Amino acid sequence: MYQKLFILATIALSAVNAHPGSHAVANAAAAPATTFKFSETFPEAGIIPTAKPEWLELIKNVEIADAPVYKVGNGLGPQPEVPGQDPYCDWTFTGCLAKDDLYKCPKGQWALTYDDGPSEFSPKLYDYLDKVDVKVTFFMVGGQVVKFPDYTLRAFKAGHELAMHTWSHNYMTSLTNEQIVAELKWNELAIKEVTGFAPRYFRPPYGDIDDRVRNVAAALGFVPVIWNFDTNDWAHASEPKAYPQSWVKSNVTQWAKDAPSASEGGVSLQHDLYAATVDIAIDILPILDKAYDLVPVGVCNNVEMYKDGNSTTAQPSAPVSSSAPVASASVSPSVSAPSTSPSTTSIVNDNTVTPESGAGMAGVSSIGLGIAALAAVALL
Repeated sequence: MYQKLFILATIALSAVNAHPGSHAVANAAAAPATTFKFSETFPEAGIIPTAKPEWLELIKNVEIADAPVYKVGNGLGPQPEVPGQDPYCDWTFTGCLAKDDLYKCPKGQWALTYDDGPSEFSPKLYDYLDKVDVKVTFFMVGGQVVKFPDYTLRAFKAGHELAMHTWSHNYMTSLTNEQIVAELKWNELAIKEVTGFAPRYFRPPYGDIDDRVRNVAAALGFVPVIWNFDTNDWAHASEPKAYPQSWVKSNVTQWAKDAPSASEGGVSLQHDLYAATVDIAIDILPILDKAYDLVPVGVCNNVEMYKDGNSTTAQPSAPVSSSAPVASASVSPSVSAPSTSPSTTSIVNDNTVTPESGAGMAGVSSIGLGIAALAAVALL
């Protein structure tokens, strides 16, 4: 059962190169009227921004891994220079996780996380979370924060954790060091302008991260968050007939059934960019709530999510830690899908942990370029 892994997520990671502007295309509705006034002039949404000179000073004397800047194109995400080798702990290639990456919760706890928002569909999810009194973690795209500041502030004031998902939602290993700085700092600045708090944690789009990206992010004071359960809700948004909501729900139901024997808790990947994914979020939350204690990522990992200290989010009383638990490797959940999961092998550094099935492997076979192309619009 645990030998199958994130079939659709693997497709998106290995067979899709999302267009830099796809986020704006996917969420093209006009922004609602707002009285919020930004003091900063922000870059264009969906476009890789330019870093401020003072931000680049932060990485000037920092030791950064000499990993290459990977090319993307021809319908593919980043590809390893030498197939089967991963000298820089690249999650896309081998599912490699560094010791400070957050990616799971302790046994009995589950963190619901939602990427790519806020969007015009987010308030429906906020309303439901208020109703059931569950706190979650939102990984927000910078351009969306600027477009929907009132929604951003509402999520924050409701006690949810806000973290970053970069400014333009590009593969981070395909960016230069300077571009990585710009993506994270503009994202941070947008959230801080709205909430008054600077986020400490970020999720790389598509989970695409290696040691070079980690080193640059660490120099800026940021820590990555991945996941160990992928709902693949984006596949339903892209191909609802091929991947119906019932398919997502059945997989989540199995995760809940496995809870008593699970050695660790979950951090699940979901999205609040589309009406369809918000509907799925509302549909599956009660299933997980019956099997796990639902808490935000920062709470289950006992870390402070903001650089500025305490916020409106409920925080743990114990001393915080900057690193994720690494006592055991993350075991990938089984996800039923209309095709057979490819066989993969992980090659990782000795100081890292990795899902034993190799989450996010590149270079695997896909269900088809049709769903892969559509997934390019469904931002991970």
